[in-house]
Amino acid sequence: MAESRHQEPAPAPVFVDQSGLRSRLLRRFGWPVSVVGAILAAAMGSSLIGGQSDAPAMGIPPKPSYLPAKGPLSPSWP
Repeated sequence: MAESRHQEPAPAPVFVDQSGLRSRLLRRFGWPVSVVGAILAAAMGSSLIGGQSDAPAMGIPPKPSYLPAKGPLSPSWP
């Protein structure tokens, strides 16, 4: 069986935007959306990196200090 060296041409695109309207529209709305996303990402990153880690508005009582027992512990069984 002989192989044919003739290649079939690539199929033509189904839709081509000759006017460039779709590209301009995506660019017009893409830049502001990406800028807002970058600002939100920077705000989230800065909140993770720095700042206070406790929440003062929650009013969580402080932990009691640990005091070790004085002397040896006695067993709890009689």
